[in-house]
Amino acid sequence: MSSELDAFVREALGRGIPREQIRATLASAGWRADEIDGALARWAESDFPIPVPQRRPYLSAREAFLYLVLFATLYVVAFNVGSVLFALIEWRWPDAALAAGGRLHLAARARFATASLLTAFPILLFVSRLVARAIARDPEKRGSRIRKWLTYLTLFLAALVMIGDVIALVSAVLSGEMGTRFLLKVAVVFAIAGIVFGHYLGDLRREEAEAPGPAAPGVLARVGAVAALLTIVAGLWFAGSPQQERRRSLDERRIGDLNLLAQAIDAYARENRVLPATLDQVVDFRFSQVRSVRDPETGALYDYIGLDSLRYQLCATFELPDTASTIEYDRGSRFWSHSAGRQCFTITVPRAPRVP
Repeated sequence: MSSELDAFVREALGRGIPREQIRATLASAGWRADEIDGALARWAESDFPIPVPQRRPYLSAREAFLYLVLFATLYVVAFNVGSVLFALIEWRWPDAALAAGGRLHLAARARFATASLLTAFPILLFVSRLVARAIARDPEKRGSRIRKWLTYLTLFLAALVMIGDVIALVSAVLSGEMGTRFLLKVAVVFAIAGIVFGHYLGDLRREEAEAPGPAAPGVLARVGAVAALLTIVAGLWFAGSPQQERRRSLDERRIGDLNLLAQAIDAYARENRVLPATLDQVVDFRFSQVRSVRDPETGALYDYIGLDSLRYQLCATFELPDTASTIEYDRGSRFWSHSAGRQCFTITVPRAPRVP
């Protein structure tokens, strides 16, 4: 608000000049209608001999905290909704270059994003309700500066995302890369940014229209909330149960242990020209990097069986099939592919190269 405009309005009202005449005079001087209305709105319409100021909203630390939390959780929710949906799209329409067990990596991504949604989404709803109640008690708080700044910042970011999304789409069209996976990702990004942009733009328009009382949640806000809830459900389904993930992690630990054992046994055989008799010899070997020779859950020793001078077996009991097929080890991920239950891997020690 211009100090000159404010001072002029105050002086004119103090002299008893009608508001319509003040408005017309300022308009003829080039002031915008919203600037004039804002200046006049600062003073109450009263028969008191001097202008009576309207109560003005002020920015409290609590208000700033609520709006910062509100918009921060909004960004977290929007980003992680996209992350879960991207993981589902990449699983349903996989990239040909994706590893054979890429679902596990996608599930890990979806798990983290779902955890973020389960944390941030309830906070977003709770803080939104607190803000709505505060505005219902004091409609003047709709004019909060931090609220307007964060709203316009959000509109700016959402507009940038949508513009970038359209640019990516046009670029793909010109390059002839119009795959289903790409189009769905473009649609997800545009939908998320569009819902955010449309909701807050509509909120600002309702405010500028001076709608009485607090605004009820709009259609886009409800659509966004339902979409977030459905995404959480989809993420929980795709990520799998905590019990299954623990079993999968234990199986990956078993594969990791067997891989380190195989490396140590190979190194022992190349140096000593004979396979070790027991796993204790492997653990004590100077080049050994063995992490454990026991099952991480049962504590039972892994089975080691020497077959001949160059071949041996390592055995372990797994809870799930092929849980470790995506882990890249020295011998290649498919070597350690397994079914549920007891599984033995027959390994041949690589021959040392001849010295010329």
